[in-house]
Amino acid sequence: MKKFIAVLRYLLSIHFLGIGFFMVFRLILCLTNTNHITDIENKGNLFFKVFLISLQFDNFIASYITVFPLLLLTVFSLFNKIHKSAITVCNILFIVSYSLAFTISVADIPYFSYFFNHLGASALDWFQFGRTTAGLIFQEKANYAYFILILISVILFSVAVVSFGKKLLQVKTVNIRQQNYKILIPALILSYSICFTGMRGSFQRYPLRVGYAYFSNNSFINQLGINPAFYFLKSYSASKQQQNNVNDLLTADEAIRLVQKELGIIHCDENYPVNRQIETAGKAKKANVVIILLESMSVNCLQYEYKGKNLTPFINELISKSYYFENFYSSGVHTNNGIVSTLYGFPALFNKPMMETNITYYTGLPYYLHQQGYRNLFFVTSNPNYDHMNSFLSNNHFDRIYSLYDYPREKAVNNFGVQDDFMLEYGIRKLTETSKNDKPFLAIFLTASNHTPLVIPKQFKNHADTDAKQMIAFVDHNIKNFMESASKEQWYQNTIFVILGDHGSIIGQQKYDMSLSHNHIPCIIFSPLINDMPKRFQQYGGQIDVFPTIMGLLNQSYTNNSMGIDLLRENRSRMFFASDNRLGCICKDYFYVRNLINNSDFLYDLHSEQTENLNKNFPDITDDLKNYAISMMVTADYLIKNNKTR
Repeated sequence: MKKFIAVLRYLLSIHFLGIGFFMVFRLILCLTNTNHITDIENKGNLFFKVFLISLQFDNFIASYITVFPLLLLTVFSLFNKIHKSAITVCNILFIVSYSLAFTISVADIPYFSYFFNHLGASALDWFQFGRTTAGLIFQEKANYAYFILILISVILFSVAVVSFGKKLLQVKTVNIRQQNYKILIPALILSYSICFTGMRGSFQRYPLRVGYAYFSNNSFINQLGINPAFYFLKSYSASKQQQNNVNDLLTADEAIRLVQKELGIIHCDENYPVNRQIETAGKAKKANVVIILLESMSVNCLQYEYKGKNLTPFINELISKSYYFENFYSSGVHTNNGIVSTLYGFPALFNKPMMETNITYYTGLPYYLHQQGYRNLFFVTSNPNYDHMNSFLSNNHFDRIYSLYDYPREKAVNNFGVQDDFMLEYGIRKLTETSKNDKPFLAIFLTASNHTPLVIPKQFKNHADTDAKQMIAFVDHNIKNFMESASKEQWYQNTIFVILGDHGSIIGQQKYDMSLSHNHIPCIIFSPLINDMPKRFQQYGGQIDVFPTIMGLLNQSYTNNSMGIDLLRENRSRMFFASDNRLGCICKDYFYVRNLINNSDFLYDLHSEQTENLNKNFPDITDDLKNYAISMMVTADYLIKNNKTR
């Protein structure tokens, strides 16, 4: 009997210790994100509710880890014998399992600050590029505090587990009498029942789900109660199903019909259901096209100030001289999304990488300009093989990719290669050389300096009070130098410049279940060839519209087989976009969000200070935005899977 009690004491000690560590990590997550809860009311009641919810999620993970040791050791205890090897096996299982859970929980803290979302299975894609990814992680000095936290947590937990195991071994064996089994067997059944209930996570009809944590109108509070290890496992199991979950809401035929109606397609080729033949009158322009994709450039960055001075004076001045799209959105939240969407007009399909070894072939802007005799060039600061860029771009109509391998080795500042200013200066020289061959060019510049780990030049250290703001000042300086240098070259007068973010970033308090600042990006079109600048456009648009809009500016006839439209000739009343596990759609008054982890819908009033979910109050608006966004995503998925993108 003593052995059985000792086994329960051993298991419960480790169980509650593990939950205690989870609670500590959650507290740190909360303290590093206090900006998201500054103006909420009844914080005491909300945090008490979060505490109760978090216990269920933490207990879920702890119960799964405990179940095997429970079955093993209680069976041994029935025979009043527990071998040292059994305790050693259980100790190792506990240490390894909790070490993994602790690592996910701690890694989740900086990840959440960057994405306003828990660490999901999509992060595993980064480890295809092990050396580069490892360099980026270890070069970020702020991460060392988290490495130390993981190490200390694992050591303290391991020491405690070994200590609990030694105490279990020291319990003396006492013969179990027959009448003891009348207590022992029910206690054993009760222990199993409690553990399996914990693994289910709930006494309700359905087992514990991510959606159970959503009880308030504050997205951060809702996400705080979720155990990061639980979320990671759920996102992993759901990662292959996210597009399927969306496809289940509309069949491909239904989605295509809705998209055709939205795009005004009356007669179409059945094999290519969204193809539109764009015919133009007059002479086509052979203007150069330069596109600069600015890393993590949210619209909010253009509002940064320090001591009363704006930190992006040149970009804002350029906006005042250009076409500027105020309501413009990135397709996704990763660079590979921004590249493919901008150049080829297809949206980001949630956590699916858009540049894979199994290459999707597109037409898009590079194809049609290549057909017109353009030389297509791509400039990147770093290893061109990261995100499979080199193979993807080479097979999708680019003549040359300039990268880290083309720059002096000593110019590299981190695993993202050279600074943006060097790449842009280098690019000016290459464009001037190219222009001497009397061939127009398409040039894409992918910046990276605004991605962590930030390497801020000394002269910008006093430009602002935070690293993030100092880097934005550096970005503005680089664009200024680039445009001024370009203006001195002969090819400048015959060039269209497009400057936009590859995606945004998490800035300020996040009100909604999906971060708007992570997708809301600037889009600037400037050219000496355009006579009616400046103009500000309030209609909605996105990266998928860049390809047809530029083709329109060039007055080129082409086949538009993308999801994009020419924003200067057509109109969007709303825009859709995605993150790894959320789908958003925004219009003038409302913001719709579909959470794919818990399959729930949200509708927010953009003009209200409240963040109440209005999806049941306004079902017609919810359905309109939902069907618009989902039809676009399902149609794009159909075209890609069936090789109808070229």
